[in-house]
Amino acid sequence: MNESPASGVYTFAEMNYLRLEAMDLFERCLTEGQTLPLEVFVQQQIAQDPPRVELLREVAEDLHQRLLALREHHFDVRDRVLRLIRDEFKLDLSPLIPLRALENFHLFDADEAVRFLGQQLALSPQEEATLRATLKASLDDAAQLHRDVMMTEKLYEYVMDWVMGLNATVTRRFWAESALRASGECIH
Repeated sequence: MNESPASGVYTFAEMNYLRLEAMDLFERCLTEGQTLPLEVFVQQQIAQDPPRVELLREVAEDLHQRLLALREHHFDVRDRVLRLIRDEFKLDLSPLIPLRALENFHLFDADEAVRFLGQQLALSPQEEATLRATLKASLDDAAQLHRDVMMTEKLYEYVMDWVMGLNATVTRRFWAESALRASGECIH
């Protein structure tokens, strides 16, 4: 492990334990719908002397990986429902649910889609009910994923702001201490 003025001395096992704890707290944040559990953890790491910048950098990377996975899953939910409608009804709903508006997919109106499809072909009441239920389930999944993506982005930015701020502080302190040592060695 890199021993810089910013890293502090702690073991690989401790770092992994704390990363796992951070990710457990992240999952708790998603479950509870609030960012406080992970924010408190970050504040505890900042309060250490020296602050655990390397740990926070690793936690930020873990959050970034989770964010990418959530976004991919969000895309998959949209893709699955479009594929199902295309396969079952031979219709393309993608103009109503454009990829560029993926972050708004959860706001899509299932009833509007059913009306649109009903205009394209005759749907039996059972097909209409199945289609509506399928769309609503997908939209519920998309809404939860959207909330999770938004919270993960917020937490990622929170941790990265602290990492960048602490890096700047540590760098300034390191250079100031170096300058003091160098000025003390000069003969006047």
